[in-house]
Amino acid sequence: MLKTLLKRGTEEVAEATALGVIIAAPPELFQPFLALGGPDHHVTILATTRDAADLPGDVQAYRPQVVLLSPEVRGYTPELVAQLANWPEFPIAVVGLVPPNGNWGAEMSSSGATAFYTTPVTPAIVAQFDRQARLLFDQARQGWNAPVAASGVPRQVVAAVGATGYAYRTGVIAFWSTKGGDGKTTLAVNVACLLSQVAGKKVLLVDADMNCGRAALHLNMQPDQNTLLHLASDYAEANGQLTGKMLRRRVVGADRHLDPRTRVVESRLDVLFGITKIQQASVPELHGRQGHEFMSDLLRLARELYDFVIVDLGSSTQVGPHFGALNAADVVVFICTSDRTSLFHNRATLQALTAEADLRPDKFKLVMNRFDPADRIDLKDAADFMGMPIFATVPEDRSRAVIAAVNEGRPFVLQHMGKNAPDAEATLRGLLAITEEIFPPMGAIIKARAGQNGRRLRFAFGRGGGSR
Repeated sequence: MLKTLLKRGTEEVAEATALGVIIAAPPELFQPFLALGGPDHHVTILATTRDAADLPGDVQAYRPQVVLLSPEVRGYTPELVAQLANWPEFPIAVVGLVPPNGNWGAEMSSSGATAFYTTPVTPAIVAQFDRQARLLFDQARQGWNAPVAASGVPRQVVAAVGATGYAYRTGVIAFWSTKGGDGKTTLAVNVACLLSQVAGKKVLLVDADMNCGRAALHLNMQPDQNTLLHLASDYAEANGQLTGKMLRRRVVGADRHLDPRTRVVESRLDVLFGITKIQQASVPELHGRQGHEFMSDLLRLARELYDFVIVDLGSSTQVGPHFGALNAADVVVFICTSDRTSLFHNRATLQALTAEADLRPDKFKLVMNRFDPADRIDLKDAADFMGMPIFATVPEDRSRAVIAAVNEGRPFVLQHMGKNAPDAEATLRGLLAITEEIFPPMGAIIKARAGQNGRRLRFAFGRGGGSR
């Protein structure tokens, strides 16, 4: 019988395309599966082996979706299960064929196996595997992603971070600056991807830039009929009422787009796209007090449905949705660059906001973006001038990998969790620093990636520029 702790239990899923399977087991275990294949089955057997040492080469050659693995095969080790479950190039569902005695199934599961069957292999087990193989692969795919696999971070570390409970549930995080070009959208999109695709949290990215949304370009997705304006119109038609059903109708799941191999229904990253024309910012549904109340109600509802809500805001504080988001946010990531115009303008606007609009100064967290020592400004001086410690520093990307990622429509962090050139690595560490400050358990992934064995990673240019 099948033993698994997966959320969707023994639900059976059929797909038109057969899944490729490699079997590493003694002959008496793999022979019953050899009848699978053809139009009446959901899987096809690509190869069999009696020696675990053959598996990595077979996986590279045949690119299976499922590996049936017996601990009785020659050369078996739990490390082999972990290697297959964290295969860097594509997801693999490792399914055990375990003896009825002993704790083999628990051992394989703790090493990353998706599920296991108890031997002997009967016709009923073969038929059950055929019916459920798609589900097993989908479950493995949901727990796997290319950035983490490429980084070498153990799957159990990522699973532990993703399972972290509400003690670290931070809520609504707005990314804001009063100056265009400071990097609000780039930081918001990449942090949303780190929280969802790497840390495994449920995230909603809201493009609330009333200067015209840009998140869709960063993700290379089309808003279609799912934008902030469409939801605002729904809200107005419902006389100021907003429900989970209304929100779910307008958000778009991004997981399948970020990696087309994703087949599961559940999405870790949902996106509510922004307006597509700047003229839309002045329509009654988004203008003035109506826009303020809509944004406040939207973020209040989204906070209840998601672990994190990441909001990309435009610069002006005189626009209803912008001001509503600044009020409703639990944290405002306040982005500056080492350009004096950015620092002066941001400080003056923040001082006016906190003095006249009754916004809590402590919710604003200063991030120095695209910092380069060659800019002739000291981080401590910048912090002193702004009157707040530096939350995190993102170094200038001299490799131009961030710009290239925007032009490709694939977020930078999803391409660079593995090994990088020094400049791209420094930028990645800055983005990881922001994410860890928002969600402290992310530090476990950072430590595992850096091989620090529990020692806290120090980022390029310092975590706080000496201002903490």
